[in-house]
Amino acid sequence: MSMVSTTLGHIERDGAYLMLLRNKKKNDLNEGKWIGIGGHVEAGETPAACMKREAYEETGLTLHHPKLRGVVEFRSERWEDEHMYVYTCPKFEGELTECSEGELRWIPKEQIFDLPLWEGDKVFLNYLLSDEPFFHLELRYDAEDRLVGAEQLPKLILASQSPRRYELLTQIGLMPVVLPSEKEEKRHGEGPEELVKNLSAMKAEDVAETYAFSNGEVVLGADTIVVVDGEILGKPHTHEEAAEMIRRLQGRTHEVLSGVTLIRCGGPEDRVKKSFAVRTEVTVYPMTEEEILLYTESDEPMDKAGAYGIQGSFAAFIKGISGDYSNVVGLPVGRVWHELRDFL
Repeated sequence: MSMVSTTLGHIERDGAYLMLLRNKKKNDLNEGKWIGIGGHVEAGETPAACMKREAYEETGLTLHHPKLRGVVEFRSERWEDEHMYVYTCPKFEGELTECSEGELRWIPKEQIFDLPLWEGDKVFLNYLLSDEPFFHLELRYDAEDRLVGAEQLPKLILASQSPRRYELLTQIGLMPVVLPSEKEEKRHGEGPEELVKNLSAMKAEDVAETYAFSNGEVVLGADTIVVVDGEILGKPHTHEEAAEMIRRLQGRTHEVLSGVTLIRCGGPEDRVKKSFAVRTEVTVYPMTEEEILLYTESDEPMDKAGAYGIQGSFAAFIKGISGDYSNVVGLPVGRVWHELRDFL
C-alpha cells in the first residue's frame, strides 16, 4: 500500500479519555495538539498489537481487548497519506507513567472539544462519543494543514493483507479497510473450486466474527490458487521450490482460480453471505533452465501462488490468457464489483 499505517487509541476511565498534549518532541507535526495514544504499525505487526505496544510504551498501561472503532484515511498536500486504525479501550492495568512525547491527562468526555484539537480529530471523536459501531472516514487537509474535506466511505473490509488485492479494489474506486484474517488456513480434500471458496469464506468469517461487525459492514475474503495436472501449487517456501513450480508451468497451460466470499454483517438473523469462484487459463512460453533460475533466484516468486505474478517480470513469459486478467493478479474485480452492488 502507498500510505503509512498507524493506530490511535482512547483509553477510557470513569467517563474520561486519556489524552496526550504533544509538547515535548522537536519538529512534531502534532505540537500543541491534544491527541490519543498510538503510533506507526511496524512490519509484520497487526494494528491491535501495535495499539497495545504503543499504549504500554507511552503510558505504562497494559490494554486488554482494545476495540477497533473505525478507520480514517488522511489525505494531505503536505504530509504523507495515512491509514489510521482508531481504538477505544476501557479495560487496562498498571500505573500511569510519564510520557516522553508530552503531557498525559484524563479529560472528561464532555470537555474534549474544549482542547486544541485537529479539526479532523473532532470529526471522528464525534463518532466515538456517539457510540457509532464502526466508521470509515476520509479526511483531506491542504498544504496549510486546514481540513478541506470529510467524507464517509463505504464500510468494505478486506480480510487480506495482499497489496495486489488492495490495489485492484482502489483501481475501481473502492477504498477498503484492511483487516487481514489471522486464522491458519486448513486445506481439506475438496476439489480446487470448492477449496478456494471455502478458504475465502474462512477468512471473511474470521474477520467478521473477530471484530463483531453488525452495522451493515461488508467483509471480503479471497484466496487464489494455481492448478496444474489437477495439483494445487501454493506459495513456495524456498527458491528451489519456486524453480520446481516454474519448471512445471513453462511451455504449458494451467489454471488460476480465485475464491471470493462477501459477508454483509447485520445482526445474528441478518447476516448475508455469498461465495463464488472465477477460473482463468494461463499459457506460459517455453523457458530455458537459465531463465527459470534467473527468475526464481529473485524474491518476486516467494509470496505468490504458483511462484509467479503476472503483473511482474514474469509477464515476459506469458503467452496468453483465457479469462479475467485481474483474477490472475489475485482478485476478479469485475465480478466483485457487480456482486458488491447488492451488498454496499
